[in-house]
Amino acid sequence: MDKQTLKRLRFMLLFIITVFVVLSSRLAYMQVIQYEEYLRRAEENIFRKLPITAPRGSIYDRDGVELVTNRPGFSVSLLDLGNGYDAETIAYLSKLLEITEEEIWDKIYEQRYRRYLPVRLKNDVSFDIIAKISERRTDLVGVLIEAQPIRYYVNDHLAAHVLGRMGETDELSSEILKEWAEKGYEYRPGDVIGLAGLEMVWEPYLRGANGEQRVEINSIGQAIGYYEKLDPVPGSDLCLTVDFELQRETERVLADIVAGLQEEGNEYAKKAVAVALDPRSGAIRAMASYPAYNPNTFSRDFTELSQDPARPLINNAIAEYYPVGSTFKMLTGIAALEEGKLRPGERILDRGSLTRFNKTVRNYGSRAFGYIDIVRAFQVSSNVFFAELGARLGIDALAEYGRLFGFGSTTGLQDIRGERAGHVASRETKAKFHDDPWYPSETLDAAIGQGFHNITPLQLANYVAMIANEGIHYRPYLVEEVYDYKGGLVFKAEPEILNEVEISPQTWALIKEGMAQVMRPGGTAWYPFRDFPVAVAGKTGSAQVVALGGVNIPPHSLFVGFAPLEEPEIALAVLIEHGGIGADAAVPAAHGILSAYFGVENSTSTSPGADIEQETGD
Repeated sequence: MDKQTLKRLRFMLLFIITVFVVLSSRLAYMQVIQYEEYLRRAEENIFRKLPITAPRGSIYDRDGVELVTNRPGFSVSLLDLGNGYDAETIAYLSKLLEITEEEIWDKIYEQRYRRYLPVRLKNDVSFDIIAKISERRTDLVGVLIEAQPIRYYVNDHLAAHVLGRMGETDELSSEILKEWAEKGYEYRPGDVIGLAGLEMVWEPYLRGANGEQRVEINSIGQAIGYYEKLDPVPGSDLCLTVDFELQRETERVLADIVAGLQEEGNEYAKKAVAVALDPRSGAIRAMASYPAYNPNTFSRDFTELSQDPARPLINNAIAEYYPVGSTFKMLTGIAALEEGKLRPGERILDRGSLTRFNKTVRNYGSRAFGYIDIVRAFQVSSNVFFAELGARLGIDALAEYGRLFGFGSTTGLQDIRGERAGHVASRETKAKFHDDPWYPSETLDAAIGQGFHNITPLQLANYVAMIANEGIHYRPYLVEEVYDYKGGLVFKAEPEILNEVEISPQTWALIKEGMAQVMRPGGTAWYPFRDFPVAVAGKTGSAQVVALGGVNIPPHSLFVGFAPLEEPEIALAVLIEHGGIGADAAVPAAHGILSAYFGVENSTSTSPGADIEQETGD
């Protein structure tokens, strides 16, 4: 053998040895080092860890009445069995579940990085549809039917704006999903999550922790074996400050008032709102916004709800602005007394109208009351008296006291989202909307609650609560306690003082006496409360509204008050949109609500204007 041939043989032998070493090394790597990984991949072709949805925590009223719970239900999902998704199966499910094929593919795409998990197609699927799927299981590839707890609102629309609702994650903004993710709460497309009210804000407590089970899947996606299981941890239960009976009666009263106004031909009266809270703590006992919606049928009703001009999806207690009307007069009185612009016992001549700064302010019906002090001025709701105080004070002092009592800022409610700040009449507020300066004549309007004031009913309730407790602004709250599924206490609310306003005892005494006289003979709210066994302090209001095009429409009807007079335990704000003067609609509504709270027979009709003898102001 020549040297050249020997050299070639050696080269070939070296090449073969090299290839053998490389292949052997790779095989060893795959068999030894990557054994667990390849075993995992092989098992995933026939085994899946399927999530088990945790039962959501229930919600109860302050006395343990169940408001929200869960009922049994089903969801339909798709599994990728390793060969992609079956087009015929998707086409069939599209028709059966009434969702487009494009929507199904979108859901699959959203979960492309977690293909080992089922793709949730639809929640709360009826038993009839589940039966149809089961009949065709051998023809359908990768279809998974899961037992799922479905949220159930025991009393349908009751407290809907407070309790909130549930929905799929794609209905929630990416910012909120990101917020939950940063706190360690992960959701996949199709998962159900709190979208509004308490359900949304208290999601971390209510949701619980999902479990999982290792399941053996056959070639068409049927579960044929069940193995290791991690049980889900049920969510925690919320115990609210809300009183079920009071909430129910408040909603009934508001609905009756609006229905009565419409029967009388008032086409503008469509909405009403009321908030009742404990002035000793800030605990909300009732929060009602009429009309409302039924969270149980939200998806089915959504189109109709979204097109309703009464906007039932909006919680008007916290998210709608209103002019404050004569309910602002207590604040004007406090400011005048504290700033030395009115002496205790001082009387002002009320001729039925007042002209200042080229503007004339008139009483309701232009009625003159002669020389009156501040207590009598409250009783008859004299526009002349309080406009005169406004002229003496000036807008800057009025605005400052308005801010002290919470106008122009949120109340601090944290249990539900969406509270708006509103505006207090001031130079700054006007500058936001108009280029011209503040005119002194506009101060007269501000002093009697007209003009640039815009408040929410919750702010109004907080304001009258601060009068009831003499200057303490408690943070309003809805959740009293939270218990885990074992019954352990995990959260308890404590009253939180956000602000304290220093007002002299003499001023408080005069303001409260004036509000007490409103409820007595000669007062604007006397007649409906003439036989009420509990002493109530209150103030009526009529907030003027001008429609587009300058059309005159009925004013909003308002009432604020607290009871009992000496040791207040409930503060109340009622507003009936376009309900007329305060005595016409808001006062009968307040009578019904306070009757429910104190367990008093409601002797006054809740029909608007019933039994009213209007002799004084608004």
